[in-house]
Amino acid sequence: MKLRIVSLAAVAALAGQAHALTLAEIDAARSAGTLLEVTMSGATALSGTIGGLFTQNCKPGTLNIYLNNKNLFAGESVDGNMVKAYACELVGSNNDFGAAYNNRKVLFQKSDEGGSGNGVFPVATNSLMPFLNVSAANCNQTTKVCNTLAQRRPDGGVSDVSPVGFNPSANRPLSPIDFSANADVSNSDFQQVRGVLQIGFGLAVSQPLYAALQAEQGTSGRPSVPKTVISNMLSNAYNPELGWTPLLSDARIGDRTQINICRRVNGSGTQTSANRFWLEYGANEVAAFTPATNADNSEFPNAIANVAKNDGLIMVYEGSSTGNVRTCLTEANTKGAFAIGHISLENPETAAWKFVRIDGVEPSRDNMKRGIYEYLFESTIQVAKVGNSAAGRAFMVNFTNAAQKSTNLNSLSAANQAGVLTLPDAADCPATFTFVAAGTAGETAQNKFCGRVTRPNVSNVLTIIK
Repeated sequence: MKLRIVSLAAVAALAGQAHALTLAEIDAARSAGTLLEVTMSGATALSGTIGGLFTQNCKPGTLNIYLNNKNLFAGESVDGNMVKAYACELVGSNNDFGAAYNNRKVLFQKSDEGGSGNGVFPVATNSLMPFLNVSAANCNQTTKVCNTLAQRRPDGGVSDVSPVGFNPSANRPLSPIDFSANADVSNSDFQQVRGVLQIGFGLAVSQPLYAALQAEQGTSGRPSVPKTVISNMLSNAYNPELGWTPLLSDARIGDRTQINICRRVNGSGTQTSANRFWLEYGANEVAAFTPATNADNSEFPNAIANVAKNDGLIMVYEGSSTGNVRTCLTEANTKGAFAIGHISLENPETAAWKFVRIDGVEPSRDNMKRGIYEYLFESTIQVAKVGNSAAGRAFMVNFTNAAQKSTNLNSLSAANQAGVLTLPDAADCPATFTFVAAGTAGETAQNKFCGRVTRPNVSNVLTIIK
């Protein structure tokens, strides 16, 4: 029977039980040749979803989650922000990956470093990436933190948009490997490229800005922002002297004159999606804006300490992970500052920041399914031609098949379900679309996650199909 992971707290509780797969058992299985080791890199927006799709197939009580030491990655302040290693014994029957994996001991690593572009270029070029060196000699069994890294090739990668979306210069990853001068990638560079699901994104704003928008619009509900205004603010074409005046009256702005943009680094799928949705970058070569970045303007420092209220500038903070963007928005809230940022909808709102409507449209899965909310893109999984091992690549093929199904998405935690849809042609989705509003009677896994919209490539418009 498949275990349903209902919360991070439940994961932690399972990891602490007596029969969890320990470091000593990992070492022993590795020595005996019975440990399946899989390495995957890419999208941070889907990190929780990827982890959930694996861990819900673990035997109860066998799961341990090992984290990277924060000191292994420059600028990180939380253990495990960059790499997580999921170790468990898979269920003995009916696991999502096939009978060949019944009762298998598996060490599945997911690297978030640099985001989606690193689920593309390193997989295409069979480049080494830093993963955890999971062993008794290098990790602490009590804290589940590993203190050293091992350079390995990813068996597969996941990206918020298809691989070719990362070929434009502002969408290429620069760390831990600089791919700015690499040849363009194509689907032929991989053993397999398949769309797996669709992910929704939102414009998040700091709580001070959220409250000011509510007051300006006379609402106690979710306020709205015009897409045109935000598109300009997120580009290098915007004049900082305008400040927040296109959104708010002077009385609402007060001394909050600085525009703070919390964004992701080049190579991030969240950023690539934002570049396309807001700026038409990568889709419209004539009319597209250039994304605002630190490199294009000396007044764009790459330091969160510069998130402030009243300098009258545009400041851009670029983070390697979604967690960095959340931290930036939280810092703005702490300082009473206005800030905007890009975050996938699977991230739960906090007291420090909230999602807003875009042109009056609520960011919800119901609206995404019907094509009303357009800020969503098709995610893909790439399987390497070489990778870390043939066994790891074979597992990635089966993992991809499982990730496409609505029933497996329905077994994820509520947070990880929030911003995802299946593809319209998912194997367990019906041919006829039936809309049932969220939380109402008759809602099944199929009509909950199966929609009728598609955007196979980042440059495509969102299309509603039969």
